[in-house]
Amino acid sequence: MSQSNTSFPRLTHLGDISIEIFLAEYWQKKPLLIRQAFPGFCALISAEELAGLSLEEEVESRLITQQGQDWQVQHGPIAEDTYSTLPERDWTLLVQHADSIDPGFNDLLNAFRFIPNWRLDDIMVSYATDGGGVGPHFDYYDVFLLQAEGKRRWRIGQRCDSHSPLQPDLPMKVLKNFETQEDWVLEPGDMLYIPPNVAHWGEAVGECMTYSVGFRAPSHADFLLDYAQEIASTLPEDDRFGDPLLTQQENPGEITTAAIQQFREILQSITSDDKALASWIGQYSTQLKQPVEGMSSELSSEELLSNALFRLSPYNRVSFHLDDASALCFINGEQWVCSALLAEKLSNYSFIRASEFSEADQDVLNELADSGLLTHDDRQTDQP
Repeated sequence: MSQSNTSFPRLTHLGDISIEIFLAEYWQKKPLLIRQAFPGFCALISAEELAGLSLEEEVESRLITQQGQDWQVQHGPIAEDTYSTLPERDWTLLVQHADSIDPGFNDLLNAFRFIPNWRLDDIMVSYATDGGGVGPHFDYYDVFLLQAEGKRRWRIGQRCDSHSPLQPDLPMKVLKNFETQEDWVLEPGDMLYIPPNVAHWGEAVGECMTYSVGFRAPSHADFLLDYAQEIASTLPEDDRFGDPLLTQQENPGEITTAAIQQFREILQSITSDDKALASWIGQYSTQLKQPVEGMSSELSSEELLSNALFRLSPYNRVSFHLDDASALCFINGEQWVCSALLAEKLSNYSFIRASEFSEADQDVLNELADSGLLTHDDRQTDQP
């Protein structure tokens, strides 16, 4: 799919702004327009190729059409003959998780690794005909909007929350009110950063393509539920509520302050293990939302023990937590214990040689190879 051989290094500046200033003054605080964040940028996929992806069962896609105030949403896979019936304008095709499908998009993620790995979500590709878009809306997560092809007009509005009124009876969340505060037209290579809860409204100026780099922002309810299930699965059956110091109370119907304190102490004792919390965070935050369709391992044990160069396939999600002299390394929701050096190399997708690591680390590498997580890379054969 991707025709470009461009490699995307980690961004060190956003226009004239350093990453340090961006994080301090803009991240989750206010929008930022970066003209020519990627000078000379060329689209990594054509509109025809994107439409082809939307036909596939395993690809998450949406086709959105608008006629006045009437919005229609069709979820993929999209029937091929649908495209021949579409009007000339006012429709949009969205394809999620492009980074798990195509190596060019996967490489583009590298540019945004000034944000921790576990916060990165995916790259969504949006193709739109003239006037196409998804209406005025807001997201609960940070997003970078990179203009890949053509022009798109972006209007920035007010801050919103769950109480912000939406247009009724629509198959998507479109804001009822929009208060324009900024109005910009982006061209290829330009990029716009939008913090959570800030209303924005993009409309294609002619045909265009935009890449949305989104970040994970699970709700407190979501991660509390997952964590509670994880902790509950580890507790022995014998752990029960008890009150051996119970004294007679005036009204048996009352739940006393002392009883509430007992429950609080039980919850605190269950959740006070930092290592267990780190283990859950690592596994929870690296879970894949879409199966990896990219590189898979063909490495044998003999190759691992030779001087062959390999790395963790960048299609996998990885983070680590340092635990005394070792590290907990998390890949796609699973956990391995290894050296800090190996965890760092894996999390940076660096090329390594198994012979440079301890026997225990080599055992981990063998497990990763057996799981199809390690890969050669033809583009680099002589640099570790």
